[in-house]
Amino acid sequence: MRIGLDIDNVIADWDSGYIKRFGKFPKYDWAITRNVNNILIHERDFWLNLPLLNMPDFIPRLFCSARVNSKNWTKAYLKKYGLNSPLYQVNGYHISKYDLLKGKVDLFIDDSLKNFIDLNQKGIPCLLMDSNNNKSWKNIGRIHSLKINEIIPIYEEFIKNDFNNLLKSFWC
Repeated sequence: MRIGLDIDNVIADWDSGYIKRFGKFPKYDWAITRNVNNILIHERDFWLNLPLLNMPDFIPRLFCSARVNSKNWTKAYLKKYGLNSPLYQVNGYHISKYDLLKGKVDLFIDDSLKNFIDLNQKGIPCLLMDSNNNKSWKNIGRIHSLKINEIIPIYEEFIKNDFNNLLKSFWC
């Protein structure tokens, strides 16, 4: 199975890196975006030294992340952990990953509820990596690790059902 992975809050612990750098999360998402676009975009050490959150026990087909920092920094971070699969980087937070992933993966794993819904609605099965930013979603399609023996049964259950109907019926 060709599995693609997001990076931040799937592989890398972006949240704890952000808190270490700024002390806390601001009340509004626009403030986080402002800090990323104006400050973190220039801080190589931030991107290279994010703590490892989850290590896959399989070889991912690819990585796809929505980052504004240098793609070389992201590659160096992945290489540090022996993760050498191709990297696709969407330059912006509100751009669908669909066009980059179409035909390249059978399954994608992301922590973003927006990406989870977008990819599933467009026909790329996506599982949701559990994180603090997606607790509003019920447990359908949710995983807690990058262990293949957890991913496969949840994926099989997810695709066995009509996930577009599941998306409508399980939204809180």
